[in-house]
Amino acid sequence: MIRLSFRNPFLILVFAIIVAVLAAVVIPRMPVDILPSFKKSAMQILTLYPGMPPEVVEKDITSRMERWTGQSPGIEKQLSKSLMGVSIVTNFYGSEIDPAEAIANTSSYAMSDMYYQPPGTLPPMVQPFDPTASKPLMLLTVSSDVKNGKELYDIAYYNLRQMLSGVKGIIAPAAYGGSLRRIYIYVDPAKLEAFGISLTEVNEAIQKNTTMIPSGIAKIGDINYGIDAKGMIIDVADFNDIVITYRNGKPIYVRDIGRAADAAA
Repeated sequence: MIRLSFRNPFLILVFAIIVAVLAAVVIPRMPVDILPSFKKSAMQILTLYPGMPPEVVEKDITSRMERWTGQSPGIEKQLSKSLMGVSIVTNFYGSEIDPAEAIANTSSYAMSDMYYQPPGTLPPMVQPFDPTASKPLMLLTVSSDVKNGKELYDIAYYNLRQMLSGVKGIIAPAAYGGSLRRIYIYVDPAKLEAFGISLTEVNEAIQKNTTMIPSGIAKIGDINYGIDAKGMIIDVADFNDIVITYRNGKPIYVRDIGRAADAAA
């Protein structure tokens, strides 16, 4: 090989140039990944309870989900994380476990645990998990000296999240922390009894007045006009003006039996 190189120096030079050119063209186009492909089966169980503190999520949701889904055959290890209103449990299975079998078993155990979860817990979401597929590259923190937790959550969820979704390369940005905004109607049991009104009547009245119903169109001459009816209440104080029922021909309002409050879960 050495003798051939000395005898044909120009041939070796041309060959080296060809290799260098090919490398310059091919290397930039090669796909690059920071981690190798993950071959083992892994499942992630995501359980939501809006507004629940992390320490309560850990005790009442995450620990139970770990015990139940940990019974799946072939499981090697578990990882878990408890955030504000969010429980994340990740189960890793041996290489001999089929992914379809793993997700079926995990889903079965996760749904069986729902009976023991706190009332109001949303059904768990079970999905395949690849630790090398989607690592967060950036965490954006939102803070303020004048806005509370629910206002910051609305800004992050409805404004910043939508803005970030339009950036190339960003997939499904999620908002964690803060408090979920909730509109509560506080009622006085004594006033309900005095007016002879049940909680069911209050609930039905509020639902009827906060439903978005298509209003259709109005034809005037040869032109069809779309009607935009304001079916949703914007100002929280307007909930107090909802008519629940009538007694002796007089309307009974929400303010007569309680009050509306802009609160957080």
